Amino acid sequence: MALSSVQAPFVNPALDIPGGLKDGIEITIKGSVLINNGTRFAVNFQTNSSGNDIAFHFNPRFEEGGYVVCNTKQKGLWEQEEKLMRNPFVMGIPFKICIRVESASFQVMVNGDHFVEYAHRVPFHRVNYISVTGPVGLTHFSFQDTRAVPVQKMISEVQSYPGPSGSPEFEEQKPK
Repeated sequence: MALSSVQAPFVNPALDIPGGLKDGIEITIKGSVLINNGTRFAVNFQTNSSGNDIAFHFNPRFEEGGYVVCNTKQKGLWEQEEKLMRNPFVMGIPFKICIRVESASFQVMVNGDHFVEYAHRVPFHRVNYISVTGPVGLTHFSFQDTRAVPVQKMISEVQSYPGPSGSPEFEEQKPK
């Protein structure tokens, strides 16, 4: 199942995730950080729309030379943050974030490079809402099940197998 939206840049989307997150789902976000409109943005995987329970908070910050904070918020209280002292985002430059849900963690890639693995502190299947906040203009947002076998590939593989004689048109020959 792929769900996507491509349009002119949009700011601060908040989306329901029907059925919640599942192992193998990959979320792709493309956009750019808006210049002179703030010093941080966040992608939040939430268990509800209130913002009191955030299973994964991915928060690039541009102050102090740039860094990224990852954290979890439960019942309105932030837990111990994980701080990465590098920030792959540049204001005004397009980016691509891919976040894959795996059984033990969120795997985050930025612009095609692995950036961070964040271990689940809240069961991922409870996440049913995602929001992006801060000064970013998004051009693409999609969900893709990476574990599903594409139908077209499956059909082409079936068609590529030759029959018993090496030819797809093989017909059984009876001795005369």
